[in-house]
Amino acid sequence: MSRPIRAAAAFLGTGLALSLFHPAHAHGIAGDRIFPATLTIDDPAVGDELTVPTFIYQPQSGSGGSPETNTYNYGFEWDKTITEHFGFAINDGFSAIGQHGANTLYGWNDLVTTLKDQFFENDEHEILMSVGVQREWGGTGALRVGSDSTGWTQPTLYAGKGLGDLPESVNLLRPLAITAELGYQLSDVPTATGPGGLSHNPNVWNIGGSVQYSMQYLNAQVKDYGLPEFVNHLIPLVELSYSTPASTGYGQTTTGTIAPGVLYEGAYYQIGAEALIPATKASGTRTGLLVQLHFYLDDVFPTTIGKPVF
Repeated sequence: MSRPIRAAAAFLGTGLALSLFHPAHAHGIAGDRIFPATLTIDDPAVGDELTVPTFIYQPQSGSGGSPETNTYNYGFEWDKTITEHFGFAINDGFSAIGQHGANTLYGWNDLVTTLKDQFFENDEHEILMSVGVQREWGGTGALRVGSDSTGWTQPTLYAGKGLGDLPESVNLLRPLAITAELGYQLSDVPTATGPGGLSHNPNVWNIGGSVQYSMQYLNAQVKDYGLPEFVNHLIPLVELSYSTPASTGYGQTTTGTIAPGVLYEGAYYQIGAEALIPATKASGTRTGLLVQLHFYLDDVFPTTIGKPVF
């Protein structure tokens, strides 16, 4: 399974403004298609998985004469199935924000939990769909690293479609798959007064997608081209992730990232790396990096902690 934890923590001039993605993961199977654990958006399945660590490095150029800021985040996620198609997830992370000439700020991010139900599977057409509800528990993290004093709740729809049902005349397209995520984030307190004065927390649309190409699918389901075994375990992909205010933004605008990268699928684990390229002016000017180690507990411990409770 997979989901982004959204912790805001960045300096834009003298204020906070950098978005960090606290990733996401899945071991979803539809027909011959395995949907991997994508890194910046959630995948369309539930599963028993552990992500530790997710490392994010995000530089941010200074503005208005302020120095450059470097943010480092170390995150984790645990996904647990209650039944075969219903489960929950827990996300958290620890951030360090460094700025030239100032003390480095350290602190935990807000805790995020998710309930998720995989309600549709079509093996012939390699389709998976799920619905979920994410909850950020405001006040559980450190405000100095961008955590919020108020929380939010987000109903979300997840979908994945493999292209393995395309005709043999376009065989080289059949390893492709796309996934998508659509969430509506409802703020607990749209307007609040805190130590820094009045703050506005608009409702937000969170939209994401991925395009991925499975070399394993190419080798097993299309044709064995005699490629090195290492290459047969790779999944090149590009992820897109955007957030835009759904109500009056009070100066907040659309932010997003374009994240090209590659995954390596082992028997019990996955290693992934992506660049985090700002997609809008408000998202910053510098490219970051995301690296993740992900374990499939349903494969590592299939008869104990890796199986559904019921």
